Amino acid sequence: MDALGNNPKPSTSPVSGSDSSNSKSKRSRVVVSQSKRGCVTCKTRRVKCDEQKPLCRRCIQAGRLCGGYSHKTKSSPALQPALKTGIRVDTHTERLSHLAAHVLSLNNDGLPMQEDDVWGRVFLQLSNQNECVKAASAAFGAAYELSLNNTIGKVPASAWRYYGSALTMVQSKLKEENTELESLALASLILACVEVMSQHEHNAFAHFLGAVQILNRAYQSRQGTPSSDILNKIKDGVVNANLLLGGYALSQTPQLMYVQFQEAAPRNNVFDEPELAINAAMLCLQRSYEFISSASRLQYKHPSWKEYDAVMCEDQTKALAECYSMLDGLAGLITKQQFQYSSSAATAKDLGTLAEIYALRTQLTANIIFILCLGTPYETAYDEHLDKFRSIVSDAAASARLKRRAKPSAFKRFSTRPGIVSPLYFTILKCRDPALRSVAITMLSEQNREGPADGQILAAIGAKAAALEASADLTSTPGTPVSACDIPEEQRFHGYTVPPPRLNSEGRRVVDVIFGRPNPPFAQGWGHVDYSVMGGWSKWSVPIEI
Repeated sequence: MDALGNNPKPSTSPVSGSDSSNSKSKRSRVVVSQSKRGCVTCKTRRVKCDEQKPLCRRCIQAGRLCGGYSHKTKSSPALQPALKTGIRVDTHTERLSHLAAHVLSLNNDGLPMQEDDVWGRVFLQLSNQNECVKAASAAFGAAYELSLNNTIGKVPASAWRYYGSALTMVQSKLKEENTELESLALASLILACVEVMSQHEHNAFAHFLGAVQILNRAYQSRQGTPSSDILNKIKDGVVNANLLLGGYALSQTPQLMYVQFQEAAPRNNVFDEPELAINAAMLCLQRSYEFISSASRLQYKHPSWKEYDAVMCEDQTKALAECYSMLDGLAGLITKQQFQYSSSAATAKDLGTLAEIYALRTQLTANIIFILCLGTPYETAYDEHLDKFRSIVSDAAASARLKRRAKPSAFKRFSTRPGIVSPLYFTILKCRDPALRSVAITMLSEQNREGPADGQILAAIGAKAAALEASADLTSTPGTPVSACDIPEEQRFHGYTVPPPRLNSEGRRVVDVIFGRPNPPFAQGWGHVDYSVMGGWSKWSVPIEI
């Protein structure tokens, strides 16, 4: 063992009188051969750890998986160095791919968070066995490492090397006939996450569409034969990523992003088990985004799309009914789960599942508000739904409390599952009640990144938007509290665009947010101006420090 290499050889002379020299040698070996506060891997190997975080340097230099600093269990065998799989790698690649695994797949104990999810066994297996997925994972690890240091502008050559290598591999493999389409789809999905971490959302969406096209090709090539389990898991992961994009896009009206997928057959008794309910809620969100994407094309084109398209009106009723039904079902499931947890100790997984159910309720409520307001372009329509905005904030607070109790991993500053960031931001932009806006901004500033939605960045943008809207000449009586209706329609923002951040002259991160308003205002032009084209909008940039 390394710890014993520098010890002097034991004396062969007879012991006379005292055992002090032997006891001193024993004490020396104990100190060197173990680390009480070291990472799991070093403690298991009984070697001294340098205790560097988030990953031990000793493990990195040896090309081993650092198990982190949770000592409840041993390091997971789920990820082992890929040197045995026949893929030529270097220790730097291993370190970055291991970091990606901790962020995307593993919990504090180095175990898969959701084994049957695409980011569970599927990712762990393919990232060890497939060159494209491994290179994409290393690229994600490099991008994530940059995000921890808030580094922008100067991107290390290694990050681009892994990214370019993965992209080249995917493009080359797509030209081959007998290629593993599952791996290419997952690699494209990971590259989308890389672009998200780098805050290049348009590039991320291009990779996302690439993953969809690869999946379609895979299903078409296997018509008449059962699809592989891995392929179906990756498809589910792409559907969930689509939900992240859809939730984020609700605040970017009139532009929405949506990709259609073939729906799974509905199941009975979906509220009997939490996982069944979560899957059903995601399918419900998927269908509502499909309606929103279709109806939004008419919102700014016709004075009343309800009169223009009767079928769309029926679809609106169906979408609302399904969302309301799903909300009620999740409320009943929450009551049932809370009763169970009161009679027995809840595990971290139980708390995480309940947190996700609350988060899905925030998503559903945001969709309901948006669908109800699709019949009119006026932002004042959102003032009628203050009670629903309160529900979003209440459910978001419950979800955040449960996540804190579940003791999330220090690596979890990025999630590929829908959460509370987008609904909170939707509340900040669309609910003009000052008190509720303030609470939502505070909560959002405490969140990390969920797909393209970065809590801290969006909180800063939302706070700026609220301040700019409230800076208008308000009509309320002096001395009385300001309310949502005091902000006139022509002072409200209707959409925004967020380019990648930059560094200002003082070295601080700045986002030049592009806000938009109808031009001319709806009060003057509605009915004879086509607001569905770019010429119907005025846009300007506002620098916001992050």
